[in-house]
Amino acid sequence: MIGAFLLKVPLRLLGLLPLRVHYALGRFVAWLAGDVVRYRRDVVMHNLTKAFPEKNVWDLKPIRKAFYQHFGELVAEAVWFGGCRSPKRLHRARLVEFENTEQAARLFEQASSIAVMCSHCGNWELFGGIASYNYTDTPLPFTEQNYCVVYRALSSRAWDLVMRDNRFAPLLDRKHYPGYIESKDLVRYAYTHKDEKKVYNVNTDQRPYFTSPANLDVDFFGQRVQTMTGAAALARKFGMAVVYLSMRRERRGHYVMRYEPICENASDMSVEEIMQQYYRLLEADIRRQPENYLWTHQRFARI
Repeated sequence: MIGAFLLKVPLRLLGLLPLRVHYALGRFVAWLAGDVVRYRRDVVMHNLTKAFPEKNVWDLKPIRKAFYQHFGELVAEAVWFGGCRSPKRLHRARLVEFENTEQAARLFEQASSIAVMCSHCGNWELFGGIASYNYTDTPLPFTEQNYCVVYRALSSRAWDLVMRDNRFAPLLDRKHYPGYIESKDLVRYAYTHKDEKKVYNVNTDQRPYFTSPANLDVDFFGQRVQTMTGAAALARKFGMAVVYLSMRRERRGHYVMRYEPICENASDMSVEEIMQQYYRLLEADIRRQPENYLWTHQRFARI
């Protein structure tokens, strides 16, 4: 596709630059988005006001500023990530590391499969490099053959192809990776591979797509919000273990991933119980690092 090719070429060239150069460009992106274009600033402030009603506008402004700095870093890291073209460059950078590999290995050994519920905390575009993030002596059981990343196709076909190529960048076999699954195909894929041990990484958000019949109300920051339920429902149907994937930012250029178990067999919990536990863990992470969350999406209904 010509449009995708025209987008890929400059991004690939930019991706070859050192990460420190990307962070310098990221600071410019942060200033442009937050102060010049004011990209979704009204949505960001609405979300922060609803999430932290005890804070006044002057208390929220530093969080907003820190969020846009993080937003610039997200863009910088995603472009650099797309220039890796192998796991080696990503591993050397130590951009992300796993904190509890023993827990992940134990869960994978005991469970039939694992549903990983994650959010827009940290940098979710880096999930595709998960096999590169182990710096311990405990081997991770995740491979390109058993680790699946679930996504929703973008409305722009060109950008969808660009992001696909970007997310595949550090894989050993980019052309034959079987685990990149469009959300509408997830249930069918899981049925087809029900006898194989798989890890399904599913981004789970509030304010789901309104065409979905499976929305559920849960408590989040003291309010009732609608949520997607696909990962929990899938795990319950197939008796999978469910974990929450935390991705905290320790400093610029370094995230730490951690698996927090929600249940070892989702058949023992209701979908609502799974979702509520997920949101408790997510809220605790956001309260610790509010700037680390993607506030530009509508998180709470406007009244």
